[in-house]
Amino acid sequence: MLDGWVRRRVLWYLRRGYVKKMSEKKIGKCTRCGTCCMGCPAYDKQGEKCRIYRLRPNICKAFPLTPDDNIKIKSCGFSFKE
Repeated sequence: MLDGWVRRRVLWYLRRGYVKKMSEKKIGKCTRCGTCCMGCPAYDKQGEKCRIYRLRPNICKAFPLTPDDNIKIKSCGFSFKE
C-alpha cells in the first residue's frame, strides 16, 4: 500500500504530462465503494466515508492516475482505454 502511495505522488508531482495523458484514457465514474480510500487517514472506517471529501486534494480527485492504481480494485467504476 505504501509503495502505491509513493508511486502516485512521484507521478503526480514529477510526471504530470504522463498523468494528463492517462487521464484522457480514463473512462467510467466513481462507484464510491471506498476501496481505494481504506488506507487514507481521512477515511472514516466506521462511517465508511471520507471525512474531507469536499476539501480532498486534487490527487484524490484524479484517482486512479494509471491502470496500476485500480488493478486490484474489482468494484472500481474506472477503467482505461488501450
